[in-house]
Amino acid sequence: MPGLVLSESRFLHVPKTGGNWVSSVLREQFSRAQRMPKIHTTRISAPRPELFTFAFVRHPLTWYQSYFSYKQRKGWDPTNNWDDIVRCDSFTEFVEKVLGETPAYYSKLIRRFVGRVGDEIDFVGRFESLTDDLIHALELAGEQFDPDVIRETPPVNQSSYDAHPAVYTDDLAQRVLEVEVEVVNRFYSGNASLTG
Repeated sequence: MPGLVLSESRFLHVPKTGGNWVSSVLREQFSRAQRMPKIHTTRISAPRPELFTFAFVRHPLTWYQSYFSYKQRKGWDPTNNWDDIVRCDSFTEFVEKVLGETPAYYSKLIRRFVGRVGDEIDFVGRFESLTDDLIHALELAGEQFDPDVIRETPPVNQSSYDAHPAVYTDDLAQRVLEVEVEVVNRFYSGNASLTG
């Protein structure tokens, strides 16, 4: 589901950060929510820039795991240039392609949605605390909503790591952390070793 424009705020859907769940919760809570032009509309192209803007990030290690698992389940998109570059059936080979051909891909992606340090959107929550961070973002924006409904909404579109394993070697995980140091330092400085 795409990002949404609410009455006092706008939600930008960063891929593989729980955005389908967030969108479904928001559509339930805000019947007049308007869809963004594209599923992953970035901060520059999103309508209503004057509104409070929020998005979510995910730790780079689990982001790559989730992306790979999703593509194994749904298929690689032939219209997505990045998918064309990194497409493969092995998680290790996928990460090696990412590191070799598109280093820091995720950090660059995050910049497109949340901006750079000192010029970022109003609130950046984390996938790892998605429910609480969504409630906090909506409170900061001044939206009227029921936090209990958010807390009771089950997850959607979860990756299946049993069906599509995405396991790092210690060396590979360390190399990802070094390349994605921008996201790790900005959003996960106290917790650099999360894996799914």
